[in-house]
Amino acid sequence: MINKFYKNLNYNIKEAVIVFSFMLLIIIAISLSGFESSNNYKGKQLHQGGLYIGKILSSSSLSFDRNQKQEFIKLNNFIIDNNISKNGFPFIIYTSKTEEVIQYIVALPVESCKNIKLPLKFVCNYFPKQDVLTVIHEGYLFDRNKAWHILDSEISKQNKKIFNAPFEIFWKGNEQSRDSTTWITGVYYPIK
Repeated sequence: MINKFYKNLNYNIKEAVIVFSFMLLIIIAISLSGFESSNNYKGKQLHQGGLYIGKILSSSSLSFDRNQKQEFIKLNNFIIDNNISKNGFPFIIYTSKTEEVIQYIVALPVESCKNIKLPLKFVCNYFPKQDVLTVIHEGYLFDRNKAWHILDSEISKQNKKIFNAPFEIFWKGNEQSRDSTTWITGVYYPIK
């Protein structure tokens, strides 16, 4: 009976059923694994800053994670194709964030910005040395919003002002390990 029902469905519905089933299996597997991401508040630290090449982007909140992964690949390919020396870990600068839309810059630290012809929407800037409140998120990227909530709470408790654009640094990610439970992301609020 189920087989007959499945054969009568059109292609789009079949595709949706398959995707939904696959997502459900992933969610069940994650919940059964018992792993929970952790967030460790580190307090006030000094971020050293430096030169970076980045691309200015805007995405819906729903497609943000997928889009930023693709854009990091393109940015890394641009850096490789132009023989530019990287000088650190990939990061994202959040220039504006609402529930619907995120405006941001995907960025890679570089040694130098001299003699580089940048495509449209690409920038080569200096990210300033600044004091930051820090949370280190270990584990899945999809639940790093808990780290941002911790920072929001600390900003309020300490009566601090956010001085510059918030940012994330991907200290350990997909490039180093396929095991997303071992990923490490620094989440930062620049403060006065």
